[in-house]
Amino acid sequence: MAPHHAKRHNPEPTTTLRMIVTAQRLLHSLAIALLAASLSAAAWAQRGDEDTSNVYMTGPEVRPTAPIDGDLVAAAGRISLEHPVEGDAVLVAGSIDLRAVVGDDLRAAGGIVSLSGRVLGEALIVGGSIAIGPEAAVAGRTWLAGSDVALGGRFHNGVTAYARNILVLAEITGNVRLVGETIEILPAARISGTVTYVSNTEIKVHPGARVSGKIVREPGTFPVLRLPGWPPFRPLLMFGLLAAGALLLALFPRFTASALRAVGASPLSSLGLGTAILFSGPPVIVLLVITIIGIPIALVLAGIYAAALLAGFLVTAFFVGERLLQIARRQAATGYWVRVAALAVALLLLWFVRHLPYAGGFLILLALVIGLGAMVLQAFSNYAGRA
Repeated sequence: MAPHHAKRHNPEPTTTLRMIVTAQRLLHSLAIALLAASLSAAAWAQRGDEDTSNVYMTGPEVRPTAPIDGDLVAAAGRISLEHPVEGDAVLVAGSIDLRAVVGDDLRAAGGIVSLSGRVLGEALIVGGSIAIGPEAAVAGRTWLAGSDVALGGRFHNGVTAYARNILVLAEITGNVRLVGETIEILPAARISGTVTYVSNTEIKVHPGARVSGKIVREPGTFPVLRLPGWPPFRPLLMFGLLAAGALLLALFPRFTASALRAVGASPLSSLGLGTAILFSGPPVIVLLVITIIGIPIALVLAGIYAAALLAGFLVTAFFVGERLLQIARRQAATGYWVRVAALAVALLLLWFVRHLPYAGGFLILLALVIGLGAMVLQAFSNYAGRA
């Protein structure tokens, strides 16, 4: 009986091996699952039917070469849309340039979003920088969120905008709600409605701007994110990142090595795709939460999103560590503990980079999105190899 109990309390090697293999497959599909879930959730939220005229596109760059009779759902490093879309357009990319006509609603998320076309339905745009050109027009309601928003063109059913800096030089029919740190209404602006705003400073209305309704300032301030320093916890954070990186390398050595090669071989594609995924996750998660019945999917997607961001940052840290070792030893590292030590040095270096004035935060964000994009490229490569 004793030997029998001992076997029950100690997992067999084959069982442990199966667990590791299963975990490896999970990481291989982690990035591709995030992107696929984002696209499918966005399409599901739009409640599109099984119309064969709908188009689904992805890759480093998406540029449709002909008009689209149905809906367009696309995710890429860069999206350029010059031909009309008859239905909805759901776009996720590092850079989005939309110059065509969208026959129904527009849903876009990206690092840089430029709109100079016409939207015959509603527009929901989330991005780091959003520029609406003077030729643009939106027939339905417009909702914008980003860091910098420049609002030109014509809007026929009001505008709601959340951004750090907001410039308004558009013709707007209906009420306008603006939430930002700095808000300016430029001379070219024509607003036939009430302007309600929340800001840390007084709104600037330049001479020549016309606002037919009232300008109302609501109480409150634009939230500026400032993370506490918490110096005693910084070593714990560094050890946590190091432990996560060591676990990543131990469980998925081949995938990690392949992702590192993708960083070196395709940095621009990695940057574009990583930026697209960085901005695609939060809007889709929020959209699923709003639908109520999608909350369980949103929770799962939020976990995948957080894990992907962590893994992406660690991939770039490993890449930096490998390059440091190549400089020091003139050859790639092969030992596990040597690579972990190189990771520790890379994390310290990135920590110092983080404190560089002005550029530090941007460089850390750059490291995160490049690693995330490389991981996705490798996941696509593995998926295509099995197909």
